[in-house]
Amino acid sequence: MNAKSRELRKRLLRRYYKSAVLGWTRPRSLHWTKMVDSDGYWKWMKPDMGIRGQILQNPPLHLYQTVLRFRTDNPPRGTETTGYFLGGPLFFDADVIEPHTPFSLWKIAGCSSLISSLEDILRDRGLYRIARVSFSGLRGIHVFVDTCDDLCEPLTLSPYKQNREWKDFRLERIHISRSVGYWYPYWDWKVTADPWRIARIPRSIHGGSALQAMTFKPPYSMKRIRKQLRNATPFSLSKKVRIRITRPVPIFTFVDGESYGSFRKDWVTKLPIAVALHLVWLNFAKLRESGPRNSGEWFEHGWQMLFRGGVSEISMGQIPTGGVGG
Repeated sequence: MNAKSRELRKRLLRRYYKSAVLGWTRPRSLHWTKMVDSDGYWKWMKPDMGIRGQILQNPPLHLYQTVLRFRTDNPPRGTETTGYFLGGPLFFDADVIEPHTPFSLWKIAGCSSLISSLEDILRDRGLYRIARVSFSGLRGIHVFVDTCDDLCEPLTLSPYKQNREWKDFRLERIHISRSVGYWYPYWDWKVTADPWRIARIPRSIHGGSALQAMTFKPPYSMKRIRKQLRNATPFSLSKKVRIRITRPVPIFTFVDGESYGSFRKDWVTKLPIAVALHLVWLNFAKLRESGPRNSGEWFEHGWQMLFRGGVSEISMGQIPTGGVGG
């Protein structure tokens, strides 16, 4: 991605987060936030550290929260973290789209069968229920499972001596996640067993795909997931722009249910803004800034009609999405 594309992405993210309502995990006081910038640097944030200002000052490509609830004086760093663990949901992760490939509507919608299989195996245990299913923003889904015997009392975690309750808590999670991973390899059981696992915050934008992480509403049928995924982009699906393809793009079905591609290298094609940004942010294409139909003046004015719901100038307009959650 060239410098102009990176700058545009940064401006778009800032405009989005200026008024986006994010799906923070509650209570926020018991969850750390992790922000990753375009250079790969990351930073842990507490809710009282002015997260809103930090996001707008340097818009992150990826925005996460810890899955388990815990209170610590220092950011979570493996077993050396000290503080109090207060339990939390089991977190199951399945990636169904290969790395460095465009989004596939049918692969994500097809996760309905994986969700059903997970429900079946957890139902046998009797103590677990699916609390939330989320789209990760590109490659797969996240499933959060609550337990009726979840920990309520805080557990003191010491770097020198871990108490028996903490060991039992962790071993139980490893046992459950490994049994699920044995029967259904799509689920990454090692992720589930990791007590310091982080998950993408719903309604945050995946900086590598221009798509939103989002929470699905039940029931989790293929038809309902497919319909809800249309809301996985905040960018316009009606207005179109031209981009230049920089490497071959296979046929793919986007969130609007339309198929695009295949495109060869150096082709110039006209696509909906949401699809164009998806390919640009995945490094399959770049903005066309010169040519008989695409001058520098076109770039300055044409790329301001970006967000769904009408024209939204990057520097002045309003994005119709609400306000950043507390």
